[in-house]
Amino acid sequence: MNYQKISSLDGWGSQSVSNLKFSIENSKEVTLDKFIFSLGIRHIGMENAKIIADFTKTIKNFLKLAKKNKIEELINIDGIGETQIKSLKKFFQNKTNIKVIEKLSEILKIKEREVNKKGKLKNKSFMFTGKLQNISRAEAKSLIEENSGSIVSSVTKKLDYLVLGEKPTNRKLEQAKNLGIQILTQKEWSDLLN
Repeated sequence: MNYQKISSLDGWGSQSVSNLKFSIENSKEVTLDKFIFSLGIRHIGMENAKIIADFTKTIKNFLKLAKKNKIEELINIDGIGETQIKSLKKFFQNKTNIKVIEKLSEILKIKEREVNKKGKLKNKSFMFTGKLQNISRAEAKSLIEENSGSIVSSVTKKLDYLVLGEKPTNRKLEQAKNLGIQILTQKEWSDLLN
């Protein structure tokens, strides 16, 4: 970009041009999960993008998913199902999509997703059941991840806490009780964070 030319435009002083240059350079750096999400792949929301980014680690490995047998490896990952796999297959079948990703990976600095490893919820796993008050499920999951905790999608011995919202699933509640898993109200979970 010709910043010299921009600085000669009306209203564009050296400070404005400097700010523009900084903003452009700064926006070239993105985490892999945000990059995957920004591709707009059908059925791949922010949570799925995080899961895929954590699995693939790098943009090169993400591109390797384009190989049909590689994509199948995602089926064993908690939070990725048939719907997401089909959607990814369809996305990668379009060669233009692969070319776009390759071009973008040359221009952008795509780095590994940053995960806080020293948060309050380190080594603790959570699962939600029922409707949460004043917070979406996605926001709640993000809060847990920001505090080094993890989310699981089924009640097993690996689960540390089952967080109850309104009208929780009775089956999950029973399973948790039978396995001796600690059950928290939304307020108790909130108190853990504060």
